[in-house]
Amino acid sequence: MNHRTSAVSSQVSTSKVGIALLLSLSVLAGACSSSEQTATDASPATAVVETTKAPAPTTTKAPAETTPPTTAEPAPSTTEAPMVDEPRYELIGELDLTVAELNDMVAFVEETMDRPFKTPPKIVLQSVEEFEAGLVPDAEMQAIQESQAESSARFFQALGQTTLGADELLAKLKAVGSSTDLISGRYIPEDDAVYIPEGVLGGDTFNAILVHELAHALDGQYVDLAAIVETLQAMAAGDEITDAGFPIQATVEGRATAVQGRWMMANNVIPEDGGIPDSFNELPPSVITSVLLPYQLGAQSIEALGGPANTWNLFDEFPSSSEQMIFSDRIGTDLPSVVEAPVAQNEISSEGILGAEGILLLLLGESLTPGQIEVVTALTAADGWGGDRFIVDGDETASCFRANMVADSAAEFAELEAAFTGWASKESVPGAERSVMVDGEMLLLTACAPFIP
Repeated sequence: MNHRTSAVSSQVSTSKVGIALLLSLSVLAGACSSSEQTATDASPATAVVETTKAPAPTTTKAPAETTPPTTAEPAPSTTEAPMVDEPRYELIGELDLTVAELNDMVAFVEETMDRPFKTPPKIVLQSVEEFEAGLVPDAEMQAIQESQAESSARFFQALGQTTLGADELLAKLKAVGSSTDLISGRYIPEDDAVYIPEGVLGGDTFNAILVHELAHALDGQYVDLAAIVETLQAMAAGDEITDAGFPIQATVEGRATAVQGRWMMANNVIPEDGGIPDSFNELPPSVITSVLLPYQLGAQSIEALGGPANTWNLFDEFPSSSEQMIFSDRIGTDLPSVVEAPVAQNEISSEGILGAEGILLLLLGESLTPGQIEVVTALTAADGWGGDRFIVDGDETASCFRANMVADSAAEFAELEAAFTGWASKESVPGAERSVMVDGEMLLLTACAPFIP
């Protein structure tokens, strides 16, 4: 799992159209991430749990009364060496942490998740060059990215979120996805090891990422995370965009993020806005948002369900939709309606289901810093989602996104309509147009823009 944020990746929904592209970016290419990813010589088939970097990656400790560090009881004889704590971990490299401090982190993860490590967790420090080399996707994933490059570009162009052509968009996605701008730590299930790049983060920010990755490592000793990564990779490579990947990713990343959040609270660590990397501004904002949502919304749902210690059962049966994962009280009950696909006007380049996650990405995906009213409006709309079907079609001159969507009730339909009417009225890239229509109980969304090869 890679951290900077941490994410499992298989952004389905809005960005599965860019999901394969995102996989190199975000996590796993189907694994767990936290926003900091790392791996030593990970082979092409190696599954990885990564952590992605959130817009505010740095943290500082809030003022608090300090207490002297715990030390071992001095030996009775002045001629004997002082007692030293036995490491409860395996460390390759050097950290600016004492054995006691690292042991405390290991113990905190165990207590918070209510299970012990079966074997000492392995922590590997790498140079930035080694770490970033491990983030480069294997040949199979690169082939998937290249095969989906045009459909991804058409998707984001149609929505008015980019004027980048397919090759340029793919190149920027690859660059961000294999850099410590997005990922600053990761856990590789096959190695049962956490990898962290040296010198990228320090202090409490580094410690928080390490705790996140250790949580992935504990999960990995009880759950087949490599198989989960393979499942997400298969979804990314599929012909159709599905809503089933988000719950998987959000479970893995949400659990680790919840442990990280509890550690930060216990140690009076407060997130501090460190700014948004310039490389993020070169991409459609929804791409970055789709990487962050599994961490943020996943942790929220994990806590709502009782916390990391009480959600091991989610690995036995993941929620079936992003709506169930985001609004956890719906798990097992709120099933979406089957919706007919929109009528294509030209050749279809991608199709599938947006889900509640996709609604959030459409409504919030034009800025990395949406306002509170925008967030509340988007969550309210997603809460009323009852089912959808979308396509992206186009020719050599234009690309169009078309979606049919229903709501759970008449009142929620009105909320969906209002939210997307606002979306349709926003200015985007030159030449892009959006419209919202009502056909009985169906909401019809259309967004078209010039095609840029």
